[in-house]
Amino acid sequence: MTSFFGELKRRHVFRVAVAYAIVGWILVEVSSVLGPALNLPDWATSLVVFFVLLGFPLALILSWAYDLTPQGIERTKSVPTPGSITQATGRKFDFVVIGLMTVGIAFLVVNNYLLEDDSGEASETAVGVLPNSIAVLPFENLSPDPDNAYYAAGIHEEILNQLAKLSALNVIARTSMRQYANTDKSIPEIASELNVETVMEGSVRYDAGRIRITTQLNDGVTGAHIWSETYTREFDDIFAIESDVATNVANALEAEFSLEEQLKIEELPTNSPAAYALYLKARSEFTNNARLIRNRMEPLLLDAIDLDPEFALAYGWLAFVYGYVLEEALTLEYAEKALELDPDLGLAYAAISTMYYLTSRFEEALQSSELAIQLSPSDPFVNTVYAEVLIATGNEEEALRVREQATRLDPANANAFSNLGMTRWIVGDRDGGIVAMRRAVQLAPESVNSHEMLGMMEAVLGNRAEGVAQLRLAERLAPDDERPNVVVAYHYRVVELHEDAARIARAWAESGQQAPQGAAELMRLFYYLVLDDEEQALDALVQLIEAPSGVFIPPFTYVITNVWDDPTLEKPEFQELRANLRAKFGWN
Repeated sequence: MTSFFGELKRRHVFRVAVAYAIVGWILVEVSSVLGPALNLPDWATSLVVFFVLLGFPLALILSWAYDLTPQGIERTKSVPTPGSITQATGRKFDFVVIGLMTVGIAFLVVNNYLLEDDSGEASETAVGVLPNSIAVLPFENLSPDPDNAYYAAGIHEEILNQLAKLSALNVIARTSMRQYANTDKSIPEIASELNVETVMEGSVRYDAGRIRITTQLNDGVTGAHIWSETYTREFDDIFAIESDVATNVANALEAEFSLEEQLKIEELPTNSPAAYALYLKARSEFTNNARLIRNRMEPLLLDAIDLDPEFALAYGWLAFVYGYVLEEALTLEYAEKALELDPDLGLAYAAISTMYYLTSRFEEALQSSELAIQLSPSDPFVNTVYAEVLIATGNEEEALRVREQATRLDPANANAFSNLGMTRWIVGDRDGGIVAMRRAVQLAPESVNSHEMLGMMEAVLGNRAEGVAQLRLAERLAPDDERPNVVVAYHYRVVELHEDAARIARAWAESGQQAPQGAAELMRLFYYLVLDDEEQALDALVQLIEAPSGVFIPPFTYVITNVWDDPTLEKPEFQELRANLRAKFGWN
């Protein structure tokens, strides 16, 4: 045995093994670093590892059979004076091993420390990526009939809803994904913009009662396929397809989920595929316009309920439609029916909360929105309602946390950043508020509200010229049916454009625009503030306090919190009435 190990040592087998191991490790490390940068597939590194392992025994065999001599490579047994030559060769191998170890250590230091910390950008990006996160691109519509395009949009949204039921996943909201419809951007580019680990793409083809859905999950760094599946079935099997996709995605991301969550995604929303098709079409008609939302969604949802009287989701969305148009009795009726059918439907509580919030019953709105957020913590719609109510009830810090999370789950949604900007501003973080509002304007250059809010922020922080420019741009962008607007007149007055403020206020008064009870008194208050008629403004504020709850609209916040630092509202008589107004509405 001793002579065998001595022979291994004489033939430099141990030295070759060490040198080979170091070289192999360096090759694997280099391939793992350069692979993503060169957009190589995931298996490229695995292939390098395979060949390194395959070559190891071959290297040992060659080191046993051959030796390095001054005359070149020769068979070991033919070396005439093994002592002197093996000693010289051994010293050469020692230098080689030391050199390789030096290279390996240098690579380790550069890769793990210098590259990541060179500018701080790499480490910041790594922190920003949401764990177990997925962005689902809008599904491509391959249906031959263009009238069936809503199947692709609806199924895309329902798969998002199924994924959102799994608490271990962070799912980017639908509103942030709209911009990527028909995009030319690569998967890594999209993943980087949204700070996600994975991106799913897919297509839907519906024709004569049969549906074909293709889905593919991709790694956000390399773009390599993680999982893919094609389903070709009758439309009746759509629910099984949606739950199967959600389960496979969670498994691919190694995200743990409970048995209860598994049962939730496997639960059928309705036994009627026809009712489900109507529901999908109704969802595709969603809009922020109260009149249009009722005209377009209500008949479709009612038809869906006629086909399946046990369809909880249809009842829940009808409750939201009625809550949005302030039909209190219908809101409560349909929300209660939805919850009777599905006690875990957070949407129903969010519908009730919306109705209470819009009618200035903030404590009742808070109770409903807290129930909604407990049941649907990842639903962007539920989060939006919850944050609005938190602000109205004085829970600004919690509202800020919810808003921050909303922008992480909806990073391309201008409204999310606009809401975050106003929330930061209200809690006192004015620099952070203007940064978020600038992002909102960048995402939605046509947004009247974002330009208007940004203009006010710029002006209050001392950038009056930029503030005025933003306000004038907002006025030009406003639709004709929203002009003139007394709130815009008030904003012009705050930035001391008194002639413009008076011009818009007079046009508003002459237009005879009607506002709901409560909102009418608020508009009257702004009107007299613009005219610098403090006596009439105080009277309007008293009437606002004495009026029924009325309808809550965002400018109400401008008065209660005086977000724009209006010196008139800080006068003692106005401060006292504003305190009474806060007390009336439970605004802590």
